[in-house]
Amino acid sequence: MRKLYGGVFLIASIAILAIAVPMRAQTAAQTTARPAAVPAPRYEASKEVTLQGNVLDVVTKPPAGKLIGTHVIVATPSGDVDAHLGSYAMKGANAFTLTTGERVQLVGVMTISGANRVFLVRTIQSGSHVYKIRNEHGALLHPAKSTQGGRA
Repeated sequence: MRKLYGGVFLIASIAILAIAVPMRAQTAAQTTARPAAVPAPRYEASKEVTLQGNVLDVVTKPPAGKLIGTHVIVATPSGDVDAHLGSYAMKGANAFTLTTGERVQLVGVMTISGANRVFLVRTIQSGSHVYKIRNEHGALLHPAKSTQGGRA
């Protein structure tokens, strides 16, 4: 009788394992099939360029789907550019202001954020002032740094 119970127990254990292993595999496959989050834009210093143009608009509260922080829309000879200044450039003791029509020079990198093209500004020059927005690796400075008449 003991052998019969032992055999039944063995068969039942094998049957449970045979069902459980595929269920576990299916769960793992479903977990890895989830869509990945949109990665943060990457600042590639080797692709840095300089743009010049006139300020069309300053957007301090961007719509959903855009990077958080201040955006400046700049009219350049090759079209309008959405330039991201981050959350600190126009706040605090070193805050600066931009007005519509003002001529600016931007140094930074054009990249993609979600479905949007955005220019990540490292420095912005307005008149004789140069404001550092990001360091050479693309990290936002807090607050923005200003120099007068010189290079940032």
